[in-house]
Amino acid sequence: MREKVFYQVLSLFLFFVLWFAISEYSHSPLFPSPVDTLHAFFSLLATKDGWYQIEVTTYRVFLGTLIGSCAGALFGILPRYSRIAEYAVRSVVYPLFESIPSICWVLVFVVWFGMSDLTPILAISAAVIPFFLINIWEGVKELDEGLVEMAMTCTRNRLRILQKVIMPMLYPYAFSAFKTSFEIAWKVVILGEVFGAASGIGYMLWIAHEVYAIENVFAWTLVCAIIIIVFDYGVFNYLDRRYMRRWKR
Repeated sequence: MREKVFYQVLSLFLFFVLWFAISEYSHSPLFPSPVDTLHAFFSLLATKDGWYQIEVTTYRVFLGTLIGSCAGALFGILPRYSRIAEYAVRSVVYPLFESIPSICWVLVFVVWFGMSDLTPILAISAAVIPFFLINIWEGVKELDEGLVEMAMTCTRNRLRILQKVIMPMLYPYAFSAFKTSFEIAWKVVILGEVFGAASGIGYMLWIAHEVYAIENVFAWTLVCAIIIIVFDYGVFNYLDRRYMRRWKR
C-alpha cells in the first residue's frame, strides 16, 4: 500500500516538474506554468460564480446520465420480452446511437433547443445510451435462467419477476455502465456547453479561450480532471468495494 502511494505521488511530482520545465523553456503565454494555473484555479474556487458554474455542469451531467441510463436500460431489457424490440434495438437503435458522434448530437440539439439546459443534457443522454444498452443487453444474456424459472413457479407476474429477480442480477452490469457513462458524460457536457449553453464549465472555457486567458483554460480543465478523479477513484471505487463485490460473492 505504501509503495503504491509512493509511486503515485512520485508520478504526480514528475508530471508537475516536466510541466514546469516545458513552460519555462517555452516562455509563452500560451503555455502557463503550474504556478499560474494553480493561482487561476484557486481564484476560480474563491468566487461564488466559480462554484455556481461547477454546480450547473455537475447537475447537467447527473441528469443527462440518468436519462440516458434509463433509456439505455429500457432498450437493453425489452429484447428479452419482444422479438420486434430485439430486431429494432439490434438493427436501428444501437447502430444509430453508437455511430453518431457526440458533436453531431450537440449541433442538432442547438438547432432544436437553442442555448438552454436541454442541449447539453440531451447530448449527454444520447452519448451514454449505447454504453448502458450494450452492458444491460449482455447482462440479460448472462442471466441465471434457473433462478428465473424458479421465480416463475411462485408468480406469473412478469413485472414482479423483473423487479425482484432480474434487476438485482443486472446490478453489476448497471454499475459498470453507469461508471463508464459518467466519465463519457463529462467529456460530452463540455462540448454541449461550448456550443449550446450560456453557463457551466464548458461555457467558461470558451470565454477564457476567447479572451486568451489560457491559465483559466488550464484551470477549468483541472477542475474537470479533479471531479472525474474524485468520482472514479473515490466514490465509484467505494461503491464497488462496499456493494458490488459483496453482491458478486
